[in-house]
Amino acid sequence: MSQVSSNIIQPTTSSASTAANSLKGGGLNDIDLNEFLKLMLVELQNQDPLNPTDNAALLQQVGELRGISSNDQLVSTLKGFSNTQELTTASSLIGKTVKGLDVAAKEVSGEVTSVSIKIDEKDRNKRQVQVHVGDQIVDIKNVREIEDKVIPPAAT
Repeated sequence: MSQVSSNIIQPTTSSASTAANSLKGGGLNDIDLNEFLKLMLVELQNQDPLNPTDNAALLQQVGELRGISSNDQLVSTLKGFSNTQELTTASSLIGKTVKGLDVAAKEVSGEVTSVSIKIDEKDRNKRQVQVHVGDQIVDIKNVREIEDKVIPPAAT
């Protein structure tokens, strides 16, 4: 059970405690939709029955909940578009000569032979599009120059 004192809710359940603890670090910027919902439910369950939450305050919280949800969806959609755009750009470099920095921050120059995607082991949503120049790997963000192969016109 939670205790209410001086309008501060002190949840004792593990899920509510986890959600409340996440607020200590970075404020509401670091809270996700589920944590916000848990906090709101704990607040409603433990409100003072003689002085319940004002309807306007409750509507404001619901509006904030919708805002968080919309922002999460927008960020997810934009990340998907960004990954797709990077992959399309990298694919268009196959057969072209590029200059850039490899994963060891060394200068690389040569023809792109293939494209790969490196997926972060800790966060599967983080991806890096990479082009392969010979046996070296260049992150698409580290490509500095692109040269198109010019094919001389056939002699007539």
